[in-house]
Amino acid sequence: MQVLHELPRASLPTDCALTVGTFDGVHRGHALLIETLRREAATRGLPSRVLTFQDMPYCHFRPDDCPRLLTLPHEKQHAFARLLIDDLLLVRFGKAIAEQSAETFARQVLRGLLRARLLVVGPDFALGKNRDGDVNTLRALGRTLGFDVVVLQDKLLENQQPISSTRTRECVESGDVAAAARLLGRPFEIEGEVVSGQQLGRTIGVPTINLRIHTRKVLPANGVYAVRAFFDEEETPRPAALNIGVRPTVNGANLSIEFHVIDQNIVVPPRRATLQLVERLRDEQKFPGLDALVAQMQRDIARAAEIL
Repeated sequence: MQVLHELPRASLPTDCALTVGTFDGVHRGHALLIETLRREAATRGLPSRVLTFQDMPYCHFRPDDCPRLLTLPHEKQHAFARLLIDDLLLVRFGKAIAEQSAETFARQVLRGLLRARLLVVGPDFALGKNRDGDVNTLRALGRTLGFDVVVLQDKLLENQQPISSTRTRECVESGDVAAAARLLGRPFEIEGEVVSGQQLGRTIGVPTINLRIHTRKVLPANGVYAVRAFFDEEETPRPAALNIGVRPTVNGANLSIEFHVIDQNIVVPPRRATLQLVERLRDEQKFPGLDALVAQMQRDIARAAEIL
């Protein structure tokens, strides 16, 4: 997969079948759209091309009311690579794009720079300033500029409700990571840099590894989770129990993200770790003392091992 991180200054060398969108999460509904894109591209003998954004366009217009991301840019890139598209443009959404009308964007970017011969979109898709380029407008522009428009008739449903990034984010934020995985088509992941903690876990016999997560990444509700941990570039997961919270039993104040690798003595911690969240075990609780906390942690570890 070829990846560009900014719009090209001159037209790309080949025509293409294209889709455009935010694609936060790259969930199952997005995957269906990409499957349609690849099928239509193959029928026409064209490469499949995706134009997406490093952050939500919504955040350009409402920076103080900006939801956190299901997929950071590098995670989004990996997700699209798994979907086997040919070209990915993962660009910053800024004023230059935001101020363009649908006609200008279609003429200069879609047809001009990206050389779209086919545009594949969802039923409620729109682009351009004030979202003035809905499906009917794009079809009319396509007839003028020389590209076809294929529209998915319906959104993909899960439990009779459309799969969406908003719905998936709400599942994550509520701690229902199993439901989020059903919408994504894969476990929800958090990834970050390993940092030093207070070493309390070692003193009570349950050593943990602390993570620092990007501030734009959405986090699950505070609580304990069964997770699979991947260290650095390793491909083999390690079973683990994750705690997200402020550690009220020891009067903690700051959010802590720490996990215990089950039945493994980690002498040298990794530089980075990726956690696949499998199941929520319980809410964060305040215990009367360390003995009660340790007893519950051991039950959590046993339950996580059972699940994993």
